[in-house]
This record gives sequence, C-alpha cells and structure tokens, in this order.
Amino acid sequence: MKKNLLARLTFLVFLAFSAFSQEIQNVPDLLKGVWKNNGRYVLFDTGYVSQNGSVIPQYILRTFYQWYPDRAAESQQYSQKNKRPENNTTQRDKAEEIQIRFVPLTDELFPESHGKPVVQNDGDILNAESIPSGAWNLEIKYPHNKETYNVPVAVIGDKLYLNFIVKKEDSDQVPYSDLLAGNVMRSKNPLSGFWMDWGNASGILICPPVSSTELISYYITDNAVYHIRYWRTDMEYDGEKQAVFSDGDETFQVPKHLLVAGKTYTCVTGRRTRIRNIEKSKSLPEEYNLNSVLVKKHVARGDGSSSEYTVQTATICALGEPYLSIVPDKTIEEIFSEDLARQRPKPEPLFPPHGVLDFDWSIIEDPPKSYNRRMLDLGK
Repeated sequence: MKKNLLARLTFLVFLAFSAFSQEIQNVPDLLKGVWKNNGRYVLFDTGYVSQNGSVIPQYILRTFYQWYPDRAAESQQYSQKNKRPENNTTQRDKAEEIQIRFVPLTDELFPESHGKPVVQNDGDILNAESIPSGAWNLEIKYPHNKETYNVPVAVIGDKLYLNFIVKKEDSDQVPYSDLLAGNVMRSKNPLSGFWMDWGNASGILICPPVSSTELISYYITDNAVYHIRYWRTDMEYDGEKQAVFSDGDETFQVPKHLLVAGKTYTCVTGRRTRIRNIEKSKSLPEEYNLNSVLVKKHVARGDGSSSEYTVQTATICALGEPYLSIVPDKTIEEIFSEDLARQRPKPEPLFPPHGVLDFDWSIIEDPPKSYNRRMLDLGK
C-alpha cells in the first residue's frame, strides 16, 4: 500500500515538474516579425518551441554579398516542411536549433491608442508617448552547449539595439501640486538620473556571442555625465548598499552592486563605499535615442476628491547605431523568393559609349593604295 502511494506521489511530482518545465514562452509583441541588417535576417516569432517551452528562432545569413540566403538556424520541424537546398553554400546537413527565453528588463510600452497600458502596483498607468519601446535579456542556448548566453536587446520603434542603458521610471520625484491637475509635466532634462548598463553582446549569432566583461553605467545631471565602471565580483549581492562619489561640493549616490544575468557586479572594492577617480564628460560618448514614457498618476486630496496628472519621462537610452531593423509586412518565405529572384545587372561595357562610328566597309574591301604608307615609312 505504501509503495503504491509513494509511486503515485512520485508520478504527480513528475507531472507537475514536466508541466512547469514545458511552460511555453511567448514572444514579446515588439519582437515579433522579421528583423534584418546587412549580414542576416532574424525571425523570433516562428511558431516553433522546444520541449522545455523555449522559442526556436530562425537565422538566415545573407551570404555572397547578400545575394544568397543561407538558412543557418531554424527548427527541425520547419526544415522537414520546407526542404533546405543542397549546395556548396549550405555545408551543414541540418540547421542549428537555437533556443531563446525572453526576460523583461523594462516594461513593454505602446501608445495609449493601442489599448495596452501597464498598471504599476501603486496605481500609476504607463504608456508610450508615440513610439513603442521595450527591453529584454535574451537567454540563448546553443545545441551541444550547456552554458546559457545572455544578449540584452532594446527596441525603440522599428529599431533593435544591442548597446543601451536603462533607468527606473522616476515620476515620483516630480513634486505634486494642484496646478498640475490634468496637465503633462515634462522634465527639462529627461536624461537626468542613474542609468544602468546591462552589458553589450557582439550580436544575435548562430555561435556563442562575445559579451562585455565590464559594465559602464552613467549618472547624469544637467551639467555633467559621470561614467561609473562596474566589474564582476564574488561578493554576495546586496541591492540596498550604496556607493558615493563627489564633484566639488556635490555628492551623489549610486548602487554599489548590480545584478546582471544572475551575476554580481560592483563599483568599489571590499567594504568600501567611495568611488574614486571617476570619469566625467559633458555628454554621452555616442549619439543616443531616448524612448518617451507617459506616466498617468492619481492623487487623493484631503477633502476626499482626487485628481490626475501625467509625467513624461524616459526608461531606455539606446547608444549608437541600431543592430537590426524590422522588415514590415513580409514573411520570411516572401523574402526568400525576392532574394532568389534577383538577377545581377549586366556588366558595364569595357569601352565607354562613343556614339555612331564613321565606318564604311569599302575601306576593307577596297583599301586605298596609300593605306600601308605608314608601315613603309617606319625606320626611315
């Protein structure tokens, strides 16, 4: 009797664990579609998932100067339905089957017209002002490789970035007054505050990417940008600890520890709390693109009435050029057909165009008697 009961309990635990491990991961709405750059196409929303519920993306390399699409990574089920071409370009017998899980770094925000507001625990309602945005950490597993690789990405509009920093939504720092009721409060400097670096990977690749070994976060004021270097540490993560640095009479506080992809980073050694030799500049080191977030806040008054106002802020700052851009309104099969249907233009003529030739066949049929006079004059 006890053996049967133990067997039933073991079976129920196995079913519960299997259901948990097979929870299907959903692709964020902003990442759905075909993304491209000069070297590849990336499709996250393939409709194929692995046994543990991870998404199986599709990578197509644009080989031979973008003239031939190489289906380098895709689901084996997709390969069975759509036979892969056999030629010297595709050397693998079968494509790589890569698995991805999406871990949110910021809220995925859309304009209010989309009807997808994000409601925080304190009742604040977040929407994008006009351009949707969001950031995620891609946890990528490659076949025959037990290690999980992290590729942080941010999307602003139709562009995907690998190099970016994020900031917590800071609308609570705007002092409330009755004059704000019904208005939109716009900060003079939306960059102000502490911006956290989530690392920078070399790309969304079919092989393990190279990731940055240090993190460069920024504390930005109206007059300066302070560069704060974080490095890997064996310290136990403590989100409450703060580090400080000074500039003249001003003193600033930043987190002592950052927890990025399950690893702890610190900006000071040991038990110290003061950051020394901090780098300062007048602006960020690269061109940047900010998202714009509208935070609708509700305030209860003492007389029992309430009012609301809106604060404009920013949570994502993308640095440099985008890594990928979206391909609108096209499936990957349509892109294949268009790429393979292209034909190279005819080569340019060896000699430049010279108009109508002043030539008559009579010169060949009945050459003038003096046609070889030049030859006879040679050597004289």
